[in-house]
Amino acid sequence: MPPARDASPDRPFLSIVIPALDEAAALPGLLASLAALRGAAPFETLLVDGGSRDGTVERFRDLTRDWPARGRPVRALASGRPGRAAQLNEGARACRGEAILFLHADTHLRPGALAVLERALADPRVVGGGFRHRFRDRGALLRIISLYATARSMLTGIYYGDQGLFVRRSAYEAAGGFPDIPLFEDLRFSRTLRRHGRVVTLPIAVETSSRRLRSGGIVRTAARFGWLKIRHALGADPERLRAEYPDIR
Repeated sequence: MPPARDASPDRPFLSIVIPALDEAAALPGLLASLAALRGAAPFETLLVDGGSRDGTVERFRDLTRDWPARGRPVRALASGRPGRAAQLNEGARACRGEAILFLHADTHLRPGALAVLERALADPRVVGGGFRHRFRDRGALLRIISLYATARSMLTGIYYGDQGLFVRRSAYEAAGGFPDIPLFEDLRFSRTLRRHGRVVTLPIAVETSSRRLRSGGIVRTAARFGWLKIRHALGADPERLRAEYPDIR
């Protein structure tokens, strides 16, 4: 699916959906990376707020105030109920793009990212995928974790939210959206998406924050998440697992 010839702000090629909860501090970096994009097909940006109390919605509106005049529509939605899966699905239902890119508030796009995404979707066999992984902070351990995340995605077609998961709207609907669970909704959605066509790892990285790893200790947090994935694969209840993996902001 190449960019539609009649793509316009009223009918954008791409919708960027940002689930957020108390992300006023993280949003400026993400929005700056989006504002700097050049040469991309028309896209809209939707913030889906989960009940922030730190002025996240107000910060979003202030930082994107002039975007509509530049042909980049923006909207801020209040989620009907908390939970990232619910926010992702509400954003997908409300958006108008032919393709959807789900971005975490602490993940930044690099120049050229959307052009690479568009080229991937020019292949009608491709239904979605994600970007390569990179942390904005530097360090040997973080580099190793990023290399592992990218290699895992290339080998398995599984993408987590901090990799900028993207999907054709038709494939999103065929896959039934994100499962209503409090953890690993992105993993399960990726598994389902693979059954509907080809998924690809784009040859460009998004840059994400290492705040969770830094907060809990890089080795300890990575080991904990790995153990949670093993338990999830063995059938553990995501609700119980979620209690052991709190949000860090």
